[in-house]
Amino acid sequence: MRSQRKAVLFFTALVSLVTYGQLFHSLELKPEIGERQGEFSQPRMHIEGDRLYVCTNRGLYTRDLSNNDGSWLLAGFENIPLQDYVRRDNDILALRYNKGGGFLLLSQDDGLTYKDVTPEIFCDEKCEILPCLVQHPTDPNTLLTSSLYWGIFRSTDFSQTWENLTESFYTNRSASFIGFHPKSPSVIYNSGEGETFKGHINISYDAGQTWNDHGESLGFHGDNCVHRPAFHPTNPNYWVVGGEGVIYTTTDNGHTWNCQNFWDDAKRSAYWYFSAFDEEHPDTIYMVGNTTGNLGAIKVMYSTDGGISWSIPQTEPRKKASIERINDLLQYGDKLLIYTESDVYALSKADLIEQTTSINEMKNEGVKSEKYNDAIYDLSGRKIANGQKPMSKGLYIVNGKKVAVK
Repeated sequence: MRSQRKAVLFFTALVSLVTYGQLFHSLELKPEIGERQGEFSQPRMHIEGDRLYVCTNRGLYTRDLSNNDGSWLLAGFENIPLQDYVRRDNDILALRYNKGGGFLLLSQDDGLTYKDVTPEIFCDEKCEILPCLVQHPTDPNTLLTSSLYWGIFRSTDFSQTWENLTESFYTNRSASFIGFHPKSPSVIYNSGEGETFKGHINISYDAGQTWNDHGESLGFHGDNCVHRPAFHPTNPNYWVVGGEGVIYTTTDNGHTWNCQNFWDDAKRSAYWYFSAFDEEHPDTIYMVGNTTGNLGAIKVMYSTDGGISWSIPQTEPRKKASIERINDLLQYGDKLLIYTESDVYALSKADLIEQTTSINEMKNEGVKSEKYNDAIYDLSGRKIANGQKPMSKGLYIVNGKKVAVK
């Protein structure tokens, strides 16, 4: 009996290792290119058509996502450590990782040459870094940037001039975010962590004239952080955002919040940095983060019921000996793209759901669910039934688990 149990445990571990290896597909970005320049850098990714653009410490690199054998090519700003960039036709404004100045670089020839257009206020000796640069979803001339000491600024002329919207910015530079609501751009947010290590999200509903700071109202009162929000594709009032062992949701456009606390759930506990609603199946949400005990490992989990329940996360061991944080998360068709300090990974959404539920089924061998009170989804995350038995036999997902319907 003991030998059989050992064999089962070994087989389970082996299946898990094989699953992880098959799930996380490396796009082979060289570690020395993706390595962060410092503790507070936040390099980002962008997708333009079928091309992926990645900000690295060696410049802007690109790869053709439609070609599985595509290689990385330098796209501009050679040997410049980049945080982010925005584009207006042939003009590119890049945010450089730097201390003491030279933050904003403007190129009018696709990054081949550029000039420093950093306003004097950002060159003050106190200003160590500008963490974020974002662009209005419909007006390419309107930008936001953030300064640790001077707050949030807006430009309506693609960085020629800037106006101050707030006098403060959340102090955790490695996990502070600003942005426009994609469906309601007059809504602007700044999420992060305050000086007392409490999670905050500061929201303006009138394009930056007035602000509403949500701290205690988030529902988590301890040491935490609010990371980058994701917005429901068809319901602009519904947001989801990860934190340190928690997930926050709002159904009224950020006015009130609900909190799911995962600190006591070892399987789902993580520093959840990035979230994304599925572009084709809005009730499916993906969450990416780092393990709490070891910041190098990557965790990915999903919800197929709009964030009510979450799957057991899949984990990819780190490649580095030291901390390997997650830089960004994007979607490309049926894939998730995860940018870490050592690589960019592509994950099939269907494989994530299939392999996660397969592991759950293996661990609960012989357990069949005959309850159909909850919403039911197929293995691609599409909602097919609610409160009734599916019309056809097969494997389905109910409450985050695979069940066999006979």
